[in-house]
Amino acid sequence: MNRKIIDLIKMLSLAIILIGIAIVYKKHNNENKGDCVYQTVYDFAMGTSVQVTVYGNKDKDFKLEDIVNEIQKLDEEVISWRSKKSELYKLNHEYVVDEPYYISNELMKPLMDSTVLSQDSFGALDLTIRPLAMLWNIEEATEDNFVVPDDSEIKETLKKVGYNDVDVVMNEHDNYVVFDKDNMMLDLGSTGKGYALDVAFNILKEHNIKGAMISVGGSILIYGEKTGGGTENETWKVGIRDPNGGQEDMLGYLEYPCEEGFSKYISTSGSYEKYIDKDGVRYHHIFDGSTGYPSSSGLSGVTVVCDNGLNSDGLSTACFVLGYEKSIDLLKHYNAEAVFIDEDGNVTITDGLKEFYKER
Repeated sequence: MNRKIIDLIKMLSLAIILIGIAIVYKKHNNENKGDCVYQTVYDFAMGTSVQVTVYGNKDKDFKLEDIVNEIQKLDEEVISWRSKKSELYKLNHEYVVDEPYYISNELMKPLMDSTVLSQDSFGALDLTIRPLAMLWNIEEATEDNFVVPDDSEIKETLKKVGYNDVDVVMNEHDNYVVFDKDNMMLDLGSTGKGYALDVAFNILKEHNIKGAMISVGGSILIYGEKTGGGTENETWKVGIRDPNGGQEDMLGYLEYPCEEGFSKYISTSGSYEKYIDKDGVRYHHIFDGSTGYPSSSGLSGVTVVCDNGLNSDGLSTACFVLGYEKSIDLLKHYNAEAVFIDEDGNVTITDGLKEFYKER
């Protein structure tokens, strides 16, 4: 049985499990933990699983599905490079070299912030990496049909990559993008899930939600407090996966207090997320734009914590490519902290995160 069929079976099995859980919650979506009332909904968006848990919702006009719907709309209509009706897809396929392509405020925000992060990381995060990812095709290939590109193919494809060859311009009158080269593609896959959490955060604030935990793939938002009597000693706990173990195997976890006004964004990038083993070599989906190959920084996982979803998501990718030593200044610039796990399973934690990290 080839990998594509196996992956399909796994996805269908996961979908059945999540749908079953979702049905249970739709029937009984008010649960009690002591005197703490919370609601949870599970769904899919941005090519991954989404979970929204809300505590103490007293707004009759707010439904948890509102957050999921907004994330799905953001992806399908604005930031997806795959969806033909998205604004980013149209930008990628309609632009003319050296001519401005005008875009909406909805696309401008994540695109501008991703561009700045690409510049600040000197391309460790590169929003133009998509042509290289398509050449390697690790996301779709199987072990049977996967072929390592030769050097000439990689060098030719790298001509289509380069964050410095795209100008993103925002002024008081309009927003536009100018490409310096043909056949480039912008891809917000490394920042989009985190940005979706920024959008979710604004919805929570708008409806005066007291507490919530929201996950979009490998990006998580913890927000506020778990309301209700008897929850004063409750904490938010977010597991750090063991890259060499299964999905349920954790090396440790981050623990934060539950309190009004508190929020943190936590994003993880790892070589175990999407990969292909071929001839004794593991090829993963996080590429180094300076070489054209999967990153070889010696890391297997990076978890970043900061006060902005898009930045936590993008920084986890950038730091994975840079490695621990080269990431420190970048993390300081964004007032972020991180957990680094190398290929031997060694854990390195930045100073500001040590008091919140607990070993299992």
